[in-house]
Amino acid sequence: MSKKRRLKPKVKIGLLVILCICCIIGVFSWLHINQDTQSDEPVETVATLCIDPGHGGYDAGTIGADGSYEKDINLEIALAVGKEIEKEEPRIKIIYTRDSDEITWPENEEEDLKARVQFAQENKADYYLSIHMNSNEDPSAFGYESYVRQNDTTSQAIAENIAEELDESGWEYNRGILFVEEYPLYVVSEQTIPSLLFEAGYMSNYQECTDLQQSKNQKIIAKAIAKSYIDQIVKDKNLD
Repeated sequence: MSKKRRLKPKVKIGLLVILCICCIIGVFSWLHINQDTQSDEPVETVATLCIDPGHGGYDAGTIGADGSYEKDINLEIALAVGKEIEKEEPRIKIIYTRDSDEITWPENEEEDLKARVQFAQENKADYYLSIHMNSNEDPSAFGYESYVRQNDTTSQAIAENIAEELDESGWEYNRGILFVEEYPLYVVSEQTIPSLLFEAGYMSNYQECTDLQQSKNQKIIAKAIAKSYIDQIVKDKNLD
């Protein structure tokens, strides 16, 4: 008469442990797949922000006290702003007039400025932000400032919020808000949407020029700008 073999207690425990491990791996695999599936789902766009890194290509912009080019710093900060917004609030669509040193318009200053405004209009942007660096004959001049239209209260509020965020982060100093009616700037003056040109600092000031090229400082500036736009757009669109 045959006898049934019985599993020893140690064998039973071992099988239970293996079974538990398999279950845990299965759960984590399911969660990972589920998260990937969810991330592929389209996100509703509530607003489009056009970010314009000033200059580019043939136009270097201001030449810094150390020989650096404004166009390069503009691009770094502009891309950092866009990435920060996309990470924190993916419902805001980001478009760039340029995302490299290559330009798609004629090498002519007048056509250059027109192309930036036209790009925002053709892509139905709801907000426009231009990133620039400043320069002055006085090498001691430093600080950031914003240019807006007098009737553009939305961009004025954004500029004020940027200043508050930068102040809290220790980035100095705020030179205030200037109006394009007094200091004409085509890319702001010719827009009909909330538009802001932000001068992040003075490249004619050797120390500030050096600071502006440091990644940690670019991130401080980018986060301040990104948060200010997110907060304003969330308010404008009555989002949760």
